[in-house]
Amino acid sequence: DRLMQRKSAVDEENARLKNEFRNLNQKFKDKSQELKDTEECAQKKEEQSRLVVKNLEEENKGLNICCADLLSGLEKLRKQEAQWKKEKSGNDARI
Repeated sequence: DRLMQRKSAVDEENARLKNEFRNLNQKFKDKSQELKDTEECAQKKEEQSRLVVKNLEEENKGLNICCADLLSGLEKLRKQEAQWKKEKSGNDARI
């Protein structure tokens, strides 16, 4: 009878431990999936950030070219203005 009580207690403990193990194993699987999802999300955000930076760099390059063209055009207009002023003062002097 004492042996049966002991066996019953051991069986109950085994059942409790199996249940606890099952619960812990499920928590581990859930956390592993959560970690995987978080890593994938971080990777996607990193890729999006890289793409945004690349696009901004390309846009900046285009703007730099545009600015250089505008400065070049401005310089030509200033030279033309100086030439016209010179011609005008020459014409005014003749009159």
